[in-house]
Amino acid sequence: MATIIFTAGAKGGTGKSTILRFLITYLRENGFNPTLLDMDDESRTLARYFPEAERVEMKKVSSNDILIRKVVTEGEKLIIADLKAGTGRDTLKWWTDVPFEELTGVRFICIAAITSQPDSVHSVMNWAAELKDKVSYVICRNCKDGEEFSDYDSSAESLIFREKHNPIHIIMPVMDAEYMAPLERKNLTVAEVLEANGAPNINNKEIEPILTEYMVRARLRSYQRNIYKQFTPVMELLRQGE
Repeated sequence: MATIIFTAGAKGGTGKSTILRFLITYLRENGFNPTLLDMDDESRTLARYFPEAERVEMKKVSSNDILIRKVVTEGEKLIIADLKAGTGRDTLKWWTDVPFEELTGVRFICIAAITSQPDSVHSVMNWAAELKDKVSYVICRNCKDGEEFSDYDSSAESLIFREKHNPIHIIMPVMDAEYMAPLERKNLTVAEVLEANGAPNINNKEIEPILTEYMVRARLRSYQRNIYKQFTPVMELLRQGE
């Protein structure tokens, strides 16, 4: 069975691209070789961290057709696509054209990130209202603005969503800004820093000195391990129908 993993077009800054980076390195470390599509032609976040990602020019709604073409025509088994933050009604309308009932050999997994801000939750719920039960959901609780998610935990809309779709939940704790900043400046994944094992560069990327320190790498390793262990249900989902 082929799988298309895509980010929901929530507002920018919710952390969807961040959790996607951890998922990609996790899958690679567990024997998967996903095809990466950067469909955010404004920020190109995915391609900055993973230069091998194919950059898709989103000039027309039909540009989204590449998702289906990759699996139906080109036979790809695992696609990971990062959509533009704030993607609006045009992209949502595209999903109504997808003949899900005919694509019996294709699984869709939606990655969405929320913060404690209500509008991030409302954006995800808008997508879920359109996608319904045609996809599986992974919801990342990004703690950057606090650990209380009252709109997601208490609103009637979200309660119905959780009861109906039983989404996989990932909690992404706050990373120390002292470490996050150099990672973002150099477009480094935590996995790359750990693989470098104290070296000053890897994959043609410079690693700033603070990230080469032993205790910093130990903290990053612990942070990554915490994220990785939460991906077990995602791995189980991917293993179904192999």
